[in-house]
Amino acid sequence: MTFNGSNLRTARLFHGLSQQELGDRIGCSKQFLSRVESGVDVPTSALVSKFCDTLVVLPEFFIEPDPMPIADEQCHFRKQLTTKVALHQTARARGEFLKRMVNVMDEHLELPRYDFEEGDASSLETIELAAERAREHWGLGLGPIRNMTHVAENAGAVVMPITGLALEIDAISFATRRPVIAMNPDSRSACRSRFGIAHEIGHFCLHIGVQTGDKITESQANRFASAFLMPRRYFAAECRTALRGTRLNWPVLADIKRRWGVSKAAILYRGKQLGIFSEEQYRSGVIGLTRRGEARGEDEDREMPLEVPDLIADSMQMLREAFGISRAVLAQEMLVQTALLDELLSARFDEGAFSAKPDNVVPMFVGRDTRNGASRYR
Repeated sequence: MTFNGSNLRTARLFHGLSQQELGDRIGCSKQFLSRVESGVDVPTSALVSKFCDTLVVLPEFFIEPDPMPIADEQCHFRKQLTTKVALHQTARARGEFLKRMVNVMDEHLELPRYDFEEGDASSLETIELAAERAREHWGLGLGPIRNMTHVAENAGAVVMPITGLALEIDAISFATRRPVIAMNPDSRSACRSRFGIAHEIGHFCLHIGVQTGDKITESQANRFASAFLMPRRYFAAECRTALRGTRLNWPVLADIKRRWGVSKAAILYRGKQLGIFSEEQYRSGVIGLTRRGEARGEDEDREMPLEVPDLIADSMQMLREAFGISRAVLAQEMLVQTALLDELLSARFDEGAFSAKPDNVVPMFVGRDTRNGASRYR
């Protein structure tokens, strides 16, 4: 059977290793590893064993091709535009393994169906309309969305925090048959996380078959997220209440933030987009956040808990209790060692989360009700 060099590259990047660093660990040159990854050379069985020990995968991992390879236009990042290429590659590899896990789950379970509708990104108005149609399609109304994570999960996406993402990268998503959103669990507020999920949904709706990551597509996804979380028909009036004459009313801004689950910075920007806040008022607000020490983290963030994705946890419980598929078996079907799966899941589960749960579980994978983004697939 043919050795798959691209799988070696993915496993190496998952661990954040350069070719030189992997070569130093297993005793070969980076030039040879480059030839192996490109398919020019084939490693010996002894070297494959070293690969397995170092990269925590099974030998079959290097033989079986990826059943659902991801094209560049299916991969979306929410990141700083100056993020280094190496950090970008590591994040993608981490997301690739999450996608592999989801593929295995999809073979055994009937997860929520894909339910993202294509929108038009040709103008600001069409983006606003796309966000409004998405709310209408999912029955969310025009008020605050209580749980953005559940909205994405009910629409057929898998949302999961994964470790190993650089601070510059908020999220990575794959617009595959089963959309995957891998979130950065570090230095995140609930508001930032919610906006990040809405941003990735924007990519799913606006950028089918479009390679993203440039200023234009990122701006389009941000506009969608703003319009989705803060619909203009209701939010313009909210912004007006945050003005006391010509000055910003900070206690009211804080109340709006708590009700709508969006940052004060996002409220200020949305108010400017909607023509409620003047350029001067917006600029004054940004300066005010900096002077109040809230440029990086806002005061209310401490009282707003992060949303917790449920689909992966529910799926693992269902696999174990209905099909007898343990964590070890799941790892084996992914062609990796259990330790790698544990690392992939470590941002979501503590050590006790893998133990058996009470046997009172109701299947949660057929049908759904998404009103207000709060109810679950059931």
